[in-house]
Amino acid sequence: MEVRWIRDEFSETVHHYRNGEDLYGEQMGAYVGRTELARDGLSAGNLDLRITRLRPSDDGQYFCTVGDAEAYDEAIVELEVSGLWLG
Repeated sequence: MEVRWIRDEFSETVHHYRNGEDLYGEQMGAYVGRTELARDGLSAGNLDLRITRLRPSDDGQYFCTVGDAEAYDEAIVELEVSGLWLG
């Protein structure tokens, strides 16, 4: 199985997961060390991406694509970053 999270406006990879491994080679520099695919829900079809240390620049649309040899699907998620506490 392959899961890829992509920023819409940049068409660049935020997180890439394939066959049990996180692949960081093509990850956008702005997300290095800040993303994790929540694997606890993969078997149930949950492809949640966790982004830590949110920034205003994280705001926007994200595409999630998932596929294997038999099927492919995609979804769009809108992330709204507001009210960050910087204390």
